[in-house]
Amino acid sequence: MKAPVVKIFVPFLIALSFGCGVNTANKKNSAITDTLSKNMLSVKSMRDDFSLLWSAIKELHPGYGFYTSPVDLKKAYDSTYASIKSPLTESQFIDRIYPFMCELRCGHTQLKHAEGYKPSINDRASHLPFKVLVRNHHAWITAHQTMELTTGDEIMDINGIPVSAIIDRGYGLYCGDGYGETFKELFLGEYDGFEDACNKCYHWKGPYQIKLRTANGVIKNINVKPAESGAVATDPTLKPVDNFANWTVVKGISDARLRFFNSSSTAWFSATPFAYADTLVYKKAFAAIKQKGIKNLILDLRHNTGGDIRVATQLLSYLADGPFNVVKEVKSRVPDLANNRFAKYFDSTITQGFIQGYKTGSKAGNWYCIEATPAFGQIYGPFQLVKKDHFNGKLLVLIDGATFSSGALLTAALKAQRKGIKFIGRETAGAEEGCNGVTLQHLTLPNTKIVVDFPWMRVVSVAKDPVRGRGIMPDFKVDYTPEDVVHNNDVDLRKAMSLVR
Repeated sequence: MKAPVVKIFVPFLIALSFGCGVNTANKKNSAITDTLSKNMLSVKSMRDDFSLLWSAIKELHPGYGFYTSPVDLKKAYDSTYASIKSPLTESQFIDRIYPFMCELRCGHTQLKHAEGYKPSINDRASHLPFKVLVRNHHAWITAHQTMELTTGDEIMDINGIPVSAIIDRGYGLYCGDGYGETFKELFLGEYDGFEDACNKCYHWKGPYQIKLRTANGVIKNINVKPAESGAVATDPTLKPVDNFANWTVVKGISDARLRFFNSSSTAWFSATPFAYADTLVYKKAFAAIKQKGIKNLILDLRHNTGGDIRVATQLLSYLADGPFNVVKEVKSRVPDLANNRFAKYFDSTITQGFIQGYKTGSKAGNWYCIEATPAFGQIYGPFQLVKKDHFNGKLLVLIDGATFSSGALLTAALKAQRKGIKFIGRETAGAEEGCNGVTLQHLTLPNTKIVVDFPWMRVVSVAKDPVRGRGIMPDFKVDYTPEDVVHNNDVDLRKAMSLVR
């Protein structure tokens, strides 16, 4: 999803004094302690903020009780609240409550540092001299900075902690939709979440005692130092693959998003997160596809983390079999989201945007139907297909653990409204049945000033038979090896090409 993942550092303090310099050392240590204490949050401020957040979730959050029962959420809240019994830094407080937030199983609900937050020198984390590929609660070395490691080595444990335990702890560092794990795996590998787990959950500074299993099945125990400051883990022995060696970039389409394969009537088109300018890109791209006589289209939705659902609707108009929908229903838990008792803690600008774009309709059960105003446009169809340049050939769609939000809603809509479509890759991050979102508010906790990404509405997809809490599953599941990652070998694309030949 190539959205930046915020690093949250854990403070580390070493105070040393030697011989006759006691008075000077004590003054220095006292100054450090005073500085650190100023950056610590009081137990009361943290508990008050956490209590307010819990109340807002219970009353407003569309994911409350959806995947995790209210009883289990309350247990998680009580346990977390009780654990806040001594002053913490802002980073430590975020680390403390994140596992509770993950129990909501909502990828749109995330925690952010207070505006202007600056980590101190004591917050600097150590960097692992390697990167990992995580799958099925196992981890393999990909790129590495030391020749004591080899790409493909499986990590068994670090400092005596089984790698499965490190991965489990890492799963609590960033929220995801439902019960799927592909986003968590991607977060731990591609976005260095595994390193975050080592730093934030175990506070390791290195050196690291690592137990490995080599590709030949040999068990090794090694000791490695942290990565040098600013260095990037690389493997100079492995060169990247040119995945588009036999493709031609189509001129006039930005960022090389459309390519034609040189020896067949096959095209590849990258549908990046939906932005307003994409409507013109789609018009040009599908005109070129039509003119070229393309029979096979590989639509790349990997790392499409969402965006404007109206733009997703435009893309689907070139691909659906007939009049279509992207969203079945949008709903909220309260009749007036703009006038809730937590309104002063939400971003007023976003609230005004909501007022201009949406209105509450009738009540059905415990939910209120949300309608779009003319200022926003339509969210419910049926929508009509484009009049020209509609693609009627063979469609293959690449998906992965960062196909999320509107990207996943589009994927679900394609699956439900396009015959013969094939999906390649890995389970989407977004649940097939829908997600929480549309208006993504910012809730600022009054004491700590930590900001919570807080969705206001529930979006129900048009999926026909979704599995609760799971993403759209590929028809052809593709697993990457550590060597594929380091080589930048696009195995998904290669699988797609094998299906069109």
